[in-house]
Amino acid sequence: MLVFVPLAPTDLADWASTGVRDVTGFAATPAFLESFGLSAPDSEDTDRTLLEVAGVAGLLEHGVRLVAVSEADAVGAEPAEFGAVVAGPVRWAAVESLFADDEAGGATATAAAAAVGEADLDQAWESDEVTDLLRTTELLWHGSSEWERLSH
Repeated sequence: MLVFVPLAPTDLADWASTGVRDVTGFAATPAFLESFGLSAPDSEDTDRTLLEVAGVAGLLEHGVRLVAVSEADAVGAEPAEFGAVVAGPVRWAAVESLFADDEAGGATATAAAAAVGEADLDQAWESDEVTDLLRTTELLWHGSSEWERLSH
C-alpha cells in the first residue's frame, strides 16, 4: 500500500542517507475511506486527501509540510479515521515521490500552524486556517532523487 509519511527535513536526510527507516504515516485504510466518504483506495481523490492529511500532520509535528510517498506493508494506528499507519523497516528505494511547499506555501503553512497552536490533527483539520491553507496552496511534487534540496 502507499504510505504518505510526514517528515522533518533532518528525518528525510537520515532516511535517504541510511537507506532504511521505520515510518509513521497515512494510508487508504478502511477507516480512512469511510471517514472521508471515499470508495476507492487507489483513486486520485484518495491520494490527494492522504497527501493533505500527511501535510497537516507534518506541519503540526515538524513545522513543515514535507511528505514522502512510499510503498510499504503497514498496520493501522491512531488516529484511525485519518488512516494512520506504521511500517518498518521501509527502504529508501521504495520512496516514489516527495512533496513540499514552495516558499510562498511555506509562509502560508507557517501562519496556519501558528494559528492552530497546540491543536491535535482532528482539531487542526477542522480549523478555518487549515481549511484555507489546503484551499489556497498545493504541495509541489519532487522525485526522490531531489531529497537533498528538501532536507535543509
